Amino acid sequence: MKKSNLSNTDQKPKKIKKTNKIALIVLVALALFLPGSHLASKFIKPAKIEGFAEAVCAIESIKIPEGVRIVALGEATHGNKEFQELKREVFKQLVATTNVRALILEGDVGGCEMANLYIQGGEGTAEEVTRHLGYGIYRTDQMRDLVQWMHDYNQTAEEKDKVRLYGMDMQYDEDMMAVINAFYAKTDEAKGAVYAAKMLEYLGESDTDYDAGKYDEIVALMDEIEKDLEANASTYAEKTSAREVQYCAHVAENIKYFISYRVKESKTNKARDSYMKENVDWILDQEEREHGGAVMIACHNGHMTKNQSTMHTFLGKFLYDEYGKAYFAIGTDFYNTSVNLPNSNYTARIVENFCSDDPLAYQVKDLSMDKCYLDFSKVDAGSALGKKIHSRISTGSLGEAYNILSKLLKSTHQVHHAPTDMYDAMILYYEVSPIEIWPRQN
Repeated sequence: MKKSNLSNTDQKPKKIKKTNKIALIVLVALALFLPGSHLASKFIKPAKIEGFAEAVCAIESIKIPEGVRIVALGEATHGNKEFQELKREVFKQLVATTNVRALILEGDVGGCEMANLYIQGGEGTAEEVTRHLGYGIYRTDQMRDLVQWMHDYNQTAEEKDKVRLYGMDMQYDEDMMAVINAFYAKTDEAKGAVYAAKMLEYLGESDTDYDAGKYDEIVALMDEIEKDLEANASTYAEKTSAREVQYCAHVAENIKYFISYRVKESKTNKARDSYMKENVDWILDQEEREHGGAVMIACHNGHMTKNQSTMHTFLGKFLYDEYGKAYFAIGTDFYNTSVNLPNSNYTARIVENFCSDDPLAYQVKDLSMDKCYLDFSKVDAGSALGKKIHSRISTGSLGEAYNILSKLLKSTHQVHHAPTDMYDAMILYYEVSPIEIWPRQN
C-alpha cells in the first residue's frame, strides 16, 4: 500500500476548518435571514397592502363606540418609550371625547394610590410619586409626564370632570401597607399603630419579607381592618373622605390577594390575572357608581387581548367574556424595535433589536405620521386590508425577559393570531425606541 504523504494530523485540521466554515455560513445566514430577526427586515419586506393609508387615522381622531365601559390599551413591549407616551395621548383623547375619567395601570395598587392622591392635589411631586407606580420600567420621564398631566388637568377641571389613577396589580405589599398606615395616621393614630406593628411583624418591610407561616394571621388582620373601616366609615370620612375609606378597604383586600398569590397560588400567571380582573371590576363599579364614567386600562398586549393570545395571560379574555362589546381592546405593535430589557440574569438593563414581521406595522414606513390608528370595524372584510386583519399574521410581543433564544426563536418575541381575534383596533408604529430608566435612589 502506498503511504500517504500527509499524516492523520496533517489531514484533520483541514476537515475541522471546512466544518467551521460551513457552521459560520449557517450562523450568518440565520442571523441575517431568520424570519423575525431585526436584520431580516432589511432583506425580507412585507408587501404593500392596498387601502391601508386610506383606512388609518391619527390618534386625535380615535372614536370609541357607544356603550363601551372599558377601553383597554395594550403595549407590545414594556421597554419602549413610544408605548409609554401613548398612555397619556390616548387617555387625553378619551377624556376629551368620552366619559372616561379613570386610568388603570398594570401597576401597584398601593403605589398608584400614592400617585392618585398627588393627582387630586396632594403633597409631593410628579417624580416622587412616579417612583411608586410599581415597576422599575415606570421610573421614566414618560410616566412622570403622564402623572403630571393628570395633576395639572385636575387643577382647572370641574369636579365632575376630574381624573383618577388606579393600579390593578397586587404583587407587592410595601406601598399597600404604607397607604393603610397613612390612612390611620389621619383617622385613628392609636388603632393605626397597633395595625402597623402587626403588619410589620407578619409582612416585614418589603414584598419578600412576609412570613408564610402567618398566612391565617395576615388574612385575619386584613379582615379586622375591613370591619373597622365599615363600622367607622362615617367618622373616618369626616377626617378624610368617603372615597379614601373605601380605597383603604380595597387595599386591605389586595393584601389578602398578595399573600394568597405568594403562598397559596405559587405566583401563577392565572392567579395574578384573576386578581387583576377582580380589581378592574371593583374600580369600574366605583367609577360608574360614584362618577357615571367608564375606565381605561393600560397594560401589556398579552394581558388585554380578547382571545388569550398567550398561554400565560388571561385578563383580557376574562373581561371580554364578561363584558362583551362593552370591552374595547386597542392593541399596539411595531415593525422594528430597539427595546430596553433586563439581561438574562436580571443584573442589568440592555438594549436589543427585534423585528416583528408585522405586515400592518410595516405599512407605517410610507406614511407621513410616525403612528396611526386602525379601527377594524371601519375596514371592508373583503378588501385586501380586511383579508389581512382577519388572517393569522405575526405581531411583536416582548415582556420583561431576555436570553440568547430571544434572538433565534420567533416564539419568544412574536405571537401569531388574526388581529381581529385579539383586538378591536390597533395603533401601529414602524419603529420604536428604548425607554431610559431613572437611577435608583438610595
